[in-house]
Parts: sequence; structure tokens; C-alpha cells
Amino acid sequence: QMNKCGTQAPVWLSLKSESLPAPGESKRLTACATWQVFSGGTKDCCLFRIPIAVRNCGEFFVYLLQPTQGCMGYCAEDLAYVRPRTAWNVSSEHGNMGWVLSENKLTSLALQPVVTPALVQGRVHLKCTYCRPSSKPPLRYVVVWSRLSNPAKKEQIQRDTTLQSFSYVEMNGVNLKLGDTVFCTVTAFTRDSPEQQSLPEESKGFYAGIKFLPESLQIAEDGKEHVLTVLSTVPIACPGHDDSCKITLQLSTEDLDIALSACQVDLLRAPCSGSSCAAATLAVTAVTDFAQDGNRVSRIRAEPVGRRDLLWRAYTPKDVKVTVRDLPTGNCYSFTDPHIITFDGWRYDNYKIGTFLLCRSVSRAFEVHVRQWDCGGRRSAAACNCGVAAR
Repeated sequence: QMNKCGTQAPVWLSLKSESLPAPGESKRLTACATWQVFSGGTKDCCLFRIPIAVRNCGEFFVYLLQPTQGCMGYCAEDLAYVRPRTAWNVSSEHGNMGWVLSENKLTSLALQPVVTPALVQGRVHLKCTYCRPSSKPPLRYVVVWSRLSNPAKKEQIQRDTTLQSFSYVEMNGVNLKLGDTVFCTVTAFTRDSPEQQSLPEESKGFYAGIKFLPESLQIAEDGKEHVLTVLSTVPIACPGHDDSCKITLQLSTEDLDIALSACQVDLLRAPCSGSSCAAATLAVTAVTDFAQDGNRVSRIRAEPVGRRDLLWRAYTPKDVKVTVRDLPTGNCYSFTDPHIITFDGWRYDNYKIGTFLLCRSVSRAFEVHVRQWDCGGRRSAAACNCGVAAR
């Protein structure tokens, strides 16, 4: 109607052929201005069309409104899910463009949705479970599955309406892949009043794929071993009932700054517990290079091998960042006939023939032996290094 919401030509949102975006998504929609060209003539409810953008933020909507002209003004009213219904004027007669927040006075049911991994008929699925409050008549649920398409945007992949307190989505390697972070958003409604829905409740993000714990390492050139855990957050699916079903990961490093205790690890199929469905461990050690070359950053890479199914074939897990801290090192020398310089700079000569202990560590099992033989002439006796052994 004209002359409403404090303006002559109210601008309203047309949803005849469109719908509001799902939680976490944005849409471009059309706003219509109502106007009557001639006095006594027919009113046109959408004489002027204005493009706008709407984003569903879960508990509220955000509208990006274009400037209006003349006697037009945006009129906003909470039409859905409201007890009681409220309305207010969002006038823009001066041509100001801005963001408008619409309050949704919705009821929260504390559904508390959670995403967990599941194996259904030998195929990898994710399961969204939520609390089902007692209600007469029974509640129905809308479950929206989405994934992060980039760090700032979610993409809807499936929408279900169900009477159950759970919903499944299959990880088929096409719509939902390993490496995705997945969410489920749940709202409840009654069959008699589908327009009155509860506040949408979103689960925490579930990362589907291979994880390393810790996600990054900071180690030093001190010879110490650091445990790195490799786990799969999704079940290991294999055809048949093979008890030796596994995923093999080929491990590699991008340089020689770190050493791994294994070049391959096997993730054997096991019942899922929490966010772990299979796990293996290995040791990571910084290589002592006896050079003052500063701190360095290296990476550990993992690649599934021997898998032909689509889910694993095109998947590469995230690298593990390893920061290697350079430690000051000492040097000792034994050279020519022979002259010896110790770690702390002392200098002396040893002209004797035989086998000698050149260095022994007091903190770990490490020592160096040197063998010297006679290499002197008739005028003067001298000894030279002829062999070295370390253990």
C-alpha cells in the first residue's frame, strides 16, 4: 500500500519467485516500490525495481540497500517466526546507502547440533545429531549441510526435512571432499505452523580428512625426538570385510633440516572415537648441521598411496610446518702430525702412536676414537692420523 511506513512509496522485498538465503549464504534479490501513476488509477505494487543484497547470519539478516529517489523509502517488517509481530520503518528518502539489521525474535530450543563421522553401508558419511525436545505435536527439523568454500564463505551442499533427530550426508568426493570443513544448521517447526521456526543453530566446524597433532612443530638442533601423531577424522572404508583395511601415507620433507623415523605410516581401520577413526605416530628430529645458519622453516608432506577410490585419490593433506631452531655448536680438530684444538679452544700436540679417545659426550651415547701411526723420518719422530671411528 502507498503512504505507509512514513513514506509515499514504500519499498518492499518481493519473494514471489525467490526465497531468503540459507544460513551463512548471501543472495541478490529485488525490492519493489509501490506507486500509483494517476490519481484514481491502478496501483502498481512493483512499478520500480531496486536490486538489493541479503545475507543470512543465522540469528539475523543483513540487508545492503541501494539509495532511493524521490518519495521512496524502505519499509521493513518481521514477517516470519515472530511472536509477537513487530514492524519498523527503514526510510532512505535522502539517498543514503547502508546496512540494515533485522531482529528475529525467535525461540531457541537448544538443539545443540554436532557433526560426527560414520560408516554407512561401507561408505563414508557425516552425521548431524541434535537434541529433540518433547513437543506436541511432534517437531519437524530442517537440516542444512554446508562447507567452507573459502575462509570467508559457506556453500550449501544438502538440505533435509525430517522427523528424526539426525541427518546424514555422504562424502562422495564430488559435492563433499576430504579436506572440507563441514557444518550443519538445524531449525525446528511444527507441521501446522511451518512459518514459525526456531532460531537456526549451527554446529561447530568438522574437518574431514588427515590431521597432524600438533599441527606445527618447534624443535631445536639438540638431538631430541618429537612425537607427531597422524590421524584420520573419517572412517577408513574398504570393499568387503577386510580386517587389514588401511590407508598408507607416504611421508617426505622438503629439505634435509629434519629427519623422520619412518617414510610411510599405515592408518588401520578402527572404530571412530571422538574425531579420530585411525591414527599412527612417528618421531621427528632436527638434523644437527654444525653450522651457524640461523633458524629455518621446513615442512612435512603426506600423500595417500595405493588408493583408487575417488575420495582418497585426489586428496593431499595439509603440510606440517616445522620450525628448526639453530643452536650454537662447537668444533674440535685433530690435524697434521697431529695438532689438536679442543671445543673450548685449548691447543696441544700428540705425537704418540696408538688409538685414543678424542671426544666423548656426557649427555648421550656418543664418542669419537682416533688412530695414529708413525709417519716421522729419521731425524724426528712424528705421528699422523690414519683412522677415525664414531659411535
